[in-house]
Order: sequence, then C-alpha cells, then structure tokens
Amino acid sequence: PSSGAGRAKIVATYDYCDEHHERLFQTVRFDPKDFRQRRPDGGTWAWNLHGVRRVPYRLPELLEAEPGLPVFIVEGEKDVDNVRKLGLVATCNPMGAKKWHLVAEEAAAGLRARQVVIVPDKDREGLDHAAQVRKLLRGVAASVCVLELPGDGKDVSDWIAAGGTAEALVHLAGEA
Repeated sequence: PSSGAGRAKIVATYDYCDEHHERLFQTVRFDPKDFRQRRPDGGTWAWNLHGVRRVPYRLPELLEAEPGLPVFIVEGEKDVDNVRKLGLVATCNPMGAKKWHLVAEEAAAGLRARQVVIVPDKDREGLDHAAQVRKLLRGVAASVCVLELPGDGKDVSDWIAAGGTAEALVHLAGEA
C-alpha cells in the first residue's frame, strides 16, 4: 500500500509494543478509511502478522499504570490516544470489534485486579464487542462495567471532541 493516484494514503500508524517497549507490529490507518496490520521485517514491512505475538495497544503503559486507576477499554487506537490525552489509562485490541480474544491472555497481566470500564462505540458491533470483552474479563479484573456515553457522538473520541473531560468520564464510569 502506498500513496498515489487511486491508491489509499497512510494517515496514521499505531505501534503495538511488548512489555519492554519493543515494537511488535503496527496498525496502519488509510484514507479512504481502512486498516491493515504490518510487522517489521528486516528493515522493511511485511503486511501480515505471521508469527507475531498479539498484545493490547499501549501494553507497556498499561503495565506501568498506577494500580488504583481505572482502565478504559475502547474500540480503536485513535480512541485510546484521545482518552490518554485526558491523562487516563486506556487500551484496545488490534483489528477492531470482537477481536479481544486475540489479546485476552496478554491483557490479563495489566488488568488483573483492576477496575475496568468498557466504552463501546454506539453501534451493534460496539455493543457486541463490549459484551465479549466483559465476558473475557470475568475472573480477571476486580470489576468490569460497560459505560454507554451520553450524547450523539459515535464513540469516545466524538464525546471528547464535544467537550468531554477526564473528570466527567471518571464520574460517568463511577455511576456505571
């Protein structure tokens, strides 16, 4: 994939790193909207994840976060980065909705005995994803709740863009 006439253009890359901050793979966002994964391959990229360990996005930060802080699980990397800009702990899995099972074991270390708040996108896929994550975190996290945000936005990034704050998100999570 590359830029050019009639081709998709890379608009963002999201590094997935192991607990030692070593990059394992990237999710690449294209315009028009599309996502693909790639892995380092001898100075270039291989557009597959063959033999690559799947981890949650921002795994090192998740493992290093203060244990008393809630962890927000959202649907995509852009949402994670926007929640993190508020000063909160957030993560997601690669490859979109209903793929938490790909990282469930890897995520367990960072989520064990934590308060987890799942913030789904406002669509059927998002709600199904939240249900899957909640089920897979039973017996791992100290508590798990699903927070459906108020307002007309599609996701937590829209909610933040409409004026949502860290304090409001934490308050809503407490009520959920």
